[in-house]
Amino acid sequence: MKVTALVSGGKDSVLALWIALHQFKVTSILTVRSFCPESPLFHIPNSQYVDLMAEMLEISHMIIQIDSCNIEDEVNSLKEALVNSSAQAIITGGIRSEFQRYKFNRAAKLANMRCFNPLWRISPKYLLSELLTNKFSIIITSVSSMGLGRELLGRKYSPEILETLNKHGSDLSLVGEGGEFETFVLDAPFFPARIKILESKVHWDEHRQDGYYEIIKAESKPKQFL
Repeated sequence: MKVTALVSGGKDSVLALWIALHQFKVTSILTVRSFCPESPLFHIPNSQYVDLMAEMLEISHMIIQIDSCNIEDEVNSLKEALVNSSAQAIITGGIRSEFQRYKFNRAAKLANMRCFNPLWRISPKYLLSELLTNKFSIIITSVSSMGLGRELLGRKYSPEILETLNKHGSDLSLVGEGGEFETFVLDAPFFPARIKILESKVHWDEHRQDGYYEIIKAESKPKQFL
């Protein structure tokens, strides 16, 4: 079956892509660049660098630009992109958000396609452990939950970071699916190259106590030269 994978550059969508590559023919990677900072559907920070992932994997990259903050406009834009793809199904990295699952399934249904969520209902602790065990190189690119500070921005995901998240207990999603934090993958077991950050900047709002890590310039480097 031909599929397109919805990839934001974050840990969940990249892991879902890895799973899809073992089970389907991935004909394209689909990235949504939403200009709505509060989008409940799409991961925003640094998604433009998914270009580097698609290029190194030699997979066609489809990009949707969405200017509206209206949820129905987002769903319809995704549907149109799916219609224009050659895929028969879409792969997402959804884990527990019923809202996201419903909206992605609806977009797929409108496009007369199927929607697969290979990480659905997986244990957050198990998922994070698998990412570490398989040596995914992940950085935290945004935080928006009380107790998660500026010092986490740009930090690589590690057992110590997991311990920090665990301290928040049930008040915080360990995978950040509620927007508490977001991530970007620099390397994965199936990447033939590694993404190297050349220039970056931390943006922090002291009043709101949230912020994001902006990748200003990055490049991919074949692993044999690192």
